[in-house]
Amino acid sequence: MAVKFEGSVMQVGNSLRITIPQEIAKHLNLERGDAVELWVSNHSMVMEKKMFVYDAIWGFEEDILALRSCVVKNIVAHTSQPLGKPLHKYKGQLTIERDKILLKGEDVASNETASFFFTLEDVKDVYLGWDDTLRQFKDTRAWIRPLRVTFNVEAESKILYLYAKKPESTIYGEENKSVLEKLQE
Repeated sequence: MAVKFEGSVMQVGNSLRITIPQEIAKHLNLERGDAVELWVSNHSMVMEKKMFVYDAIWGFEEDILALRSCVVKNIVAHTSQPLGKPLHKYKGQLTIERDKILLKGEDVASNETASFFFTLEDVKDVYLGWDDTLRQFKDTRAWIRPLRVTFNVEAESKILYLYAKKPESTIYGEENKSVLEKLQE
């Protein structure tokens, strides 16, 4: 749906400013402090709310524990990429917005669509490394540390293990440190 408005350009110091009307801000889900991207094309300016999007594989603590009991999945977890990946149940995209994290993809076993989201306010802990659930050498390759996110949903604590990468990359996990930094901001 296209939304149009007319406005005027104002001088503020050495810069020019355009005020975004409230109805446009609501339409774009913009709030004060949000990052935006602007670019010019054919005498037009385009603005988009900036989000951070990664390809990702992930699983919740209970998924990882169930997968550990499968011999074939454990063997695949020990092979190097692109032949194999660490233990995971889902594959898709991770999107980090100003106030929430979205995971959308599919269950790799059933191919059923899966989507999850939680607010950044619900995040209780973020940790880059192995633990007793997702173990180094046993459930993952030794050199790519998982990102563990602990968050509350409906008064229950959940633990998510994920590996993020840029869409053009082949190695899951290479963006885990940058995701960690964004979640700690």
